[in-house]
Amino acid sequence: MKVIFAGGGTGGHLYPAVAISEQLKKNNINYYFMVSDRGIERNILRPLNCQFEEQKVSAYMNQSVTGKIKALFNMIKATGRALKVVQKGDKVILTGGFAAAPSAIAAVLKGCDLYLHEQNSVMGLVNRIFARFSKKVFLSFENTKNAKGSLIVTGNPVREVFYNTAPKKDYNGRLLILGGSQGSRKINKLISSSIDEIMSLGFNVTHQCGAKLFDETVQMYGSKIDEYKERLILKPYIENAVDEMSNADIIVSRSGAGAVFEIKALKCPAIYIPFAAASENHQYYNALEEKEKGCCIILEEDKAGTASLKDALNEIKENITVFRDNLEKSPVQKSSEIIFKELEII
Repeated sequence: MKVIFAGGGTGGHLYPAVAISEQLKKNNINYYFMVSDRGIERNILRPLNCQFEEQKVSAYMNQSVTGKIKALFNMIKATGRALKVVQKGDKVILTGGFAAAPSAIAAVLKGCDLYLHEQNSVMGLVNRIFARFSKKVFLSFENTKNAKGSLIVTGNPVREVFYNTAPKKDYNGRLLILGGSQGSRKINKLISSSIDEIMSLGFNVTHQCGAKLFDETVQMYGSKIDEYKERLILKPYIENAVDEMSNADIIVSRSGAGAVFEIKALKCPAIYIPFAAASENHQYYNALEEKEKGCCIILEEDKAGTASLKDALNEIKENITVFRDNLEKSPVQKSSEIIFKELEII
């Protein structure tokens, strides 16, 4: 018996599986990843020495007729391969995204125990389709929209290093900008155009802008990179995210579920700028619960500007103790441990 994690396309779909795999590794249980061929999974899984297989799959919705035919052909081919990997008696965990579908189909056809984890506050299409076939459906958020199946609220699994890192107690004006695994052009534009006002508040800035967006972000900053070279660090990607995040006093970030729960685990005040085009605006709802607890500020993408960003930064800076106290009062579940027990492997 082995546990197969199926899903990917973004770090948000992959990192919860990595967190659960840590529990499997502790208990000497074999596991395997079936992921997309976008490359992000390869960059994450290879350094961890995880066994994985890339699938040439693509989204079906919002495609041209030709694109839909191609997506369907790739799905059939990937499902054929998944039928060889997934064996009767295996347990298959879906973590969302179109890369989860081939293994899900194989699990149903072979009568395997199927589970799924929905990271976001709105259940995605693939998870909705296969929830009815799943033994248990794990949710990050209690009020997840479109949720179906045998529901268990577990929170979103994050790697143990986030739980084991002590939250920051001092304050030295470290501001971290995260645009998600691919970076965010809109956040890059906002930060680069607001850098004078940010610096006027006394911050030292580390900005992760995305590998593909690095050159254009350098151009956006222009001479400001040299002007603030002692206080501004621009990075295409952050290899050791937990170190950077745990050293930050404030984090500006998208609000994918992975980011929200990692930041919450580190008890760092945040300004979330939800990705407006996310399905059913789920990134906004991912952050809303934390806002209601006084742990963050939300700036909606179409309204976020230099003035509102400066006000939000100043509000947290002037009330840093209050935000940190609210985070201390907000419970953080060790979701990967909960899910491991629910798998009933041992």
